[in-house]
Amino acid sequence: MKILGISSGLSYNGYTANLIRVALQSAANQGALVEEIFLPDYEIKICRGCRNCLAKGKCSINDDLELLRQKIYQADGIIIGTQAFGSEPDPTLQNFINRIKFYAQHASSFSDKYLLTVATTETFGAQKASKMMTGLVSGYLKNGIVSSVLSFNVSWEQIEHYPEYLGQIENQTIKLVNDIKRRRRFRVNDLFERLINRFIRVPQVKKMVEAHKYDKMEAVYRELSAKGLLNAQAPETTQTSINVTATAQS
Repeated sequence: MKILGISSGLSYNGYTANLIRVALQSAANQGALVEEIFLPDYEIKICRGCRNCLAKGKCSINDDLELLRQKIYQADGIIIGTQAFGSEPDPTLQNFINRIKFYAQHASSFSDKYLLTVATTETFGAQKASKMMTGLVSGYLKNGIVSSVLSFNVSWEQIEHYPEYLGQIENQTIKLVNDIKRRRRFRVNDLFERLINRFIRVPQVKKMVEAHKYDKMEAVYRELSAKGLLNAQAPETTQTSINVTATAQS
């Protein structure tokens, strides 16, 4: 089992990066292979909107995105963290998700990945930012599995709770590892969303991919076919199994 830890923020030694390292150590203690990525160390340019990835399966921009994509492909679980900026992930991480998700969402590339998200803040908005990061493993035909969503207030008024945060992230990392071992999945309870997915979204995506399987969506077609998702019955979407907020936040 391999767990990939991805963090972004102003400092390599900041609270967010440290929380990710604590999580990775917890995963290693459970026997997992771990790897850490600090996004500011990588070159990730802004998407051009060329859609080359849908046809070729690879981004046309010469930067580090494909290297990072391969690291995610090779991982069983992902722990991703950010400092909240205006109730959203920080710009570096948000750009990374926007870039990598465009193809991955069409091809359901990360539908077999388990995810734990972590966001920190000195004011408010960490919970919303943490939930936004779950989009990393979203797929039009099949979603990945969100094991936990965590948010922590690291302001001076709340920093006394930091030891508690460390304990929470250790516990949720153990849960992530166990979810992977048991291959657990969690069904969305919202009946309306399930019906929309089964009867509208999935058929539309399949029709679009089939119509362009030899041209602008060739790579998407190949990956979905290899996963058996084009001919299979529309799968149930998955949801977060647990939502933990360390401190009261607006």
